[in-house]
Amino acid sequence: MEDSDDSGDEAKFIATETLAANRKNKKSGGFQSMGLSHPIYKAILHKGFKVPTPIQRRCIPLVMQGDDVVGMARTGSGKTAAFLIPMLERLKTHSAKVGARGLVLSPSRELALQTQKVCKELGKYTDIRSCSLVGGDSLDDQFNMIASNPDILIATPGRLLHLAVEMELDLRTIEYVVFDEADRLFEMGFAVQLHEILSRLPPSRQTLLFSATLPKMLVDFAKAGLQEPTLVRLDVDTKISRDLEMAFFAVKEVEKEAALLYLLRSVIKLPKKPMVDDSVLFDKKHKKKRQVATVDDHQTILFVSTKHHVEYLSTILTMSGYNVSYVYGSLDQTARNIQITRFRTGITNLLVVTDVAARGIDIPILENVINYDFSGSSKVFVHRVGRAARAGRRGWAYSLVTSEELPYLVDLELFLTRPLVVGSSTKKKPDYTTELVIGSLPKDSLNDDISWVFQRVEEDAGLQGLQKTAINAFGLYNRTKPRAAPESYTRAKKVMKSEAYLEMHPLLINEENSSAPEQERLALINQISGFRPAETIFEVGQRGIKKATAGTLVMRQRRETVGSIINAQRTQKAAAKAAEQTKEKAEADKEDLGEDVDEEELASAFHIPSKKEKKTKTSYRDEQFYIDYTQKDANTERGYSMNTTGNFMEQAAKAQLDLIGDENDTMTSNKNQLRWDAKKKNFVKGMGIGSDNKKMIRTESGALISASFKSGRFNEWSKKTHIDLPRAGEQELASARNMNQKKFRHQRNDEAKPLDPLALDYDRKMKKRQTPMGQKRVGGRNVRSELKNASQIRKGRVEKDKRKEKSNRSPKKGGYKGKR
Repeated sequence: MEDSDDSGDEAKFIATETLAANRKNKKSGGFQSMGLSHPIYKAILHKGFKVPTPIQRRCIPLVMQGDDVVGMARTGSGKTAAFLIPMLERLKTHSAKVGARGLVLSPSRELALQTQKVCKELGKYTDIRSCSLVGGDSLDDQFNMIASNPDILIATPGRLLHLAVEMELDLRTIEYVVFDEADRLFEMGFAVQLHEILSRLPPSRQTLLFSATLPKMLVDFAKAGLQEPTLVRLDVDTKISRDLEMAFFAVKEVEKEAALLYLLRSVIKLPKKPMVDDSVLFDKKHKKKRQVATVDDHQTILFVSTKHHVEYLSTILTMSGYNVSYVYGSLDQTARNIQITRFRTGITNLLVVTDVAARGIDIPILENVINYDFSGSSKVFVHRVGRAARAGRRGWAYSLVTSEELPYLVDLELFLTRPLVVGSSTKKKPDYTTELVIGSLPKDSLNDDISWVFQRVEEDAGLQGLQKTAINAFGLYNRTKPRAAPESYTRAKKVMKSEAYLEMHPLLINEENSSAPEQERLALINQISGFRPAETIFEVGQRGIKKATAGTLVMRQRRETVGSIINAQRTQKAAAKAAEQTKEKAEADKEDLGEDVDEEELASAFHIPSKKEKKTKTSYRDEQFYIDYTQKDANTERGYSMNTTGNFMEQAAKAQLDLIGDENDTMTSNKNQLRWDAKKKNFVKGMGIGSDNKKMIRTESGALISASFKSGRFNEWSKKTHIDLPRAGEQELASARNMNQKKFRHQRNDEAKPLDPLALDYDRKMKKRQTPMGQKRVGGRNVRSELKNASQIRKGRVEKDKRKEKSNRSPKKGGYKGKR
């Protein structure tokens, strides 16, 4: 035991010394300063990587130290190399013992195959073996892959769990686990598979988790599966750019479609383009002319609550003449790529998405963001509008806010610490980059658009069905949306009662809308809309006592009881208001006479510095031309720093971002709730989609999975190939190297090249070609060759079988031995 401990210490010491020796130019910040071995560093240079990306610069040193890491990075940030480079560095060479040592779990087949390709490129100068296990491929081929004893498994959770149950794989040899795009893994319903795989892994493993967002479910999973993880978070996409201008419009629920059409037509001025077929995407000539969208396209992204709104609004906008692309959570991956490609190339200039599908979409020239349904979380709002105004470009974010959504806008005011400006009554010009300005839309234009939408819905039965489905889905979305702060509801009521709430938005005031008759008409409409009748619905048309109903009598009795209290309150408020006005008038008169003027008022009137102002130090800095030694958003940019403060839970609480699903199934909190089955006349579990009552088996961890995971296919393959896999930790098979390689068989029969008649040996080669196959010339005559080809052997076997059947007996093998 002491010898083994000494050898282990020596191996650690050698590894530490090698790592220190490989570190050169520590201040360079490149891959050469990370202490990588020569084969890995050579492969990195061969692939073309010179300078590590921010996520690679922060993650690779932490992973090589053996720490568990939770990384938040988006598509295209180089996170694949961030976990593959230290994995290959730690594994170093192929192990002859059976059992994989590295595991990468990907949510989709395409991502797993892409990771496998990068792994082969980075490990090309090593003998490390890797294989991809994805759904849809042949199980027999994947049995061969595992029999070849790979060091790294790159798999999707469903297929890996299937193989683990089918082959009874021992995953306790895993040393390095990566959950790639972990938020999508949970979003796509792999939570059961992930927990089952996690229970089969050893507790001493190193675990990495990469995600674009950090929902609460993922934080709980990280707490259970990781040991004191380090959160690596790039905060660039979670801040609002100073170049982003925001405007908020107060609308009613029935005016939303019309308000959207008005914004696109009059404010954004989105151009309408002729319809283009999808085949243009694959036209080489078209690609040469135009590969990305331009500024003139006014690229706009529209955020809605559910996928049913995506379908409904896409149909409405297409009828209006716009070219629309759409993306939602359950859309097929191929269709999603086509829709995003159409938007990126500028064939369409309007993209309708949900929060779930909008993650990872990076459009270079995105100018406008529209929030059709206001978000229930301030972090999600920042996540939405952060799609525009990137890389030093300016952009706009427009939001439609109903009276029910106004408390969430008040929450956003506190979250961003920006003042809420209501209406256009303020004299100064509002600053849309530092203030939240809310106002109404012109009623004339909305009335025309409302009539147009109503007419289209009435004429089209399909569109009418989409509208009803969207309304029902929005009701479920509101029930599952988190509530705003209680104080925000009180503040929102005060904002709605103010006269400026119904004023037109300053952004829309022009020569047509600013005319006096238009303002008078708007004031009249606002008075009518705020009118409250003295009678209730129970008292309409009920005069006298003879024809009065029970409801009418109850309301009259209540008015007599409560009316005196209400009148007293109104009288008290009116008296207080009158007293306040009288006090203000008296103070104004005193100022005019110059009596009893305070020292501070006198100082402010004649610009005399008061005692308080004299104590404060006067600054002669010109803010317009002064350049500070730190940038204004230095605190936000600290996400790139290597120093992390606080434990994982404190950091995760700041980075946590919960998104509501865009389908009915994902919005319901309990999927296993009981429902009434009309056919069975009983309450059953499940959503009624697919086979809810399928057979289940219990795994080692006690979880229930489908019985199809144990089909006996591996036993059939083992009997057919006569291969018994060794246990984990034993020596691998002698033929393991060639298990995964398919045997190549030549099947081409090409004719020989024509002979040259002027050649000296033309006659000899010609006679050789005319000799029948399978014969050779000996002494000037054809002699049959003793070597037989496959067809001759097969023909001989068939003739031998026929002879056996004819004689009905087999030849004696041992001869006649006689009686004993």
